[in-house]
Amino acid sequence: MFEAKIDANILKGCIESITAIVDEGKLRIAEDGLKLRAVDPANVAMVSFELQSDAFDDFRFVPKGAEPEAVPEAEPTTEPQVSEATEIGMDFRKLLDILGIGGREEVELELDEHAQKLFTRMGSLAYTISLLDSSSLRKEPKVPELEFPAQVIIETEEFRRTIRAAEKIGDHIALGIDGELFYMEAEGEMDKLRLGLRKEQLIHLTPGTLHSLYSLDYITAMSKGMAHAENITLNLGKDYPLQMEFEVAEGKGKVTYLLAPRIESE
Repeated sequence: MFEAKIDANILKGCIESITAIVDEGKLRIAEDGLKLRAVDPANVAMVSFELQSDAFDDFRFVPKGAEPEAVPEAEPTTEPQVSEATEIGMDFRKLLDILGIGGREEVELELDEHAQKLFTRMGSLAYTISLLDSSSLRKEPKVPELEFPAQVIIETEEFRRTIRAAEKIGDHIALGIDGELFYMEAEGEMDKLRLGLRKEQLIHLTPGTLHSLYSLDYITAMSKGMAHAENITLNLGKDYPLQMEFEVAEGKGKVTYLLAPRIESE
């Protein structure tokens, strides 16, 4: 059993952060909240999403078959209890479209596992979303073990503004650190863009010397998914994957993107 109420803008921002990478995936519902981890069809980018139960105005979850009247009496135990979870296949793009129509009202959610439906209500509007068959979706990916030598924390709008400008220049963008300077560069046949920010202009910077190239299409999509975040954390390396982390739902949720690098030809 799962029933919840949440501010429509908060839920919309969360779903936008997911659809920046995937349109559908397996959403795990547990007593402590919602979780998802998925990769895009090209295996280039990964999204990890967590939303705490206290981000909701109301959140009630009981694992299937574990309703109070169905639970037999048991002897007290000191062993830690593992929270059970329910996994559903969700078309996030469809949910996002519905949230866009519903406006700013509070969203009510109710899961019917037997019928494989998610009922949503926003004011006088009620929608029934058919769930996807979880067995038909890709397995949850494992998070690769990575050690990032450098970290940059930057204001989100500064980052997104540079990405919007870079879109007009080329197809790739380089992120790097030169001493105590963080830079973003995009270069086309005729034009070039460069943003350079010194350590004192950033929230945080690990000094070093490194440089990696990434697909601008992916970073553009990711930048749209972080529109509601105040700042983002970039974990970097030399010719290394890029990890971007930011908070959603007023700090009660977290999103992590992982993007494979483009290896520059000699």
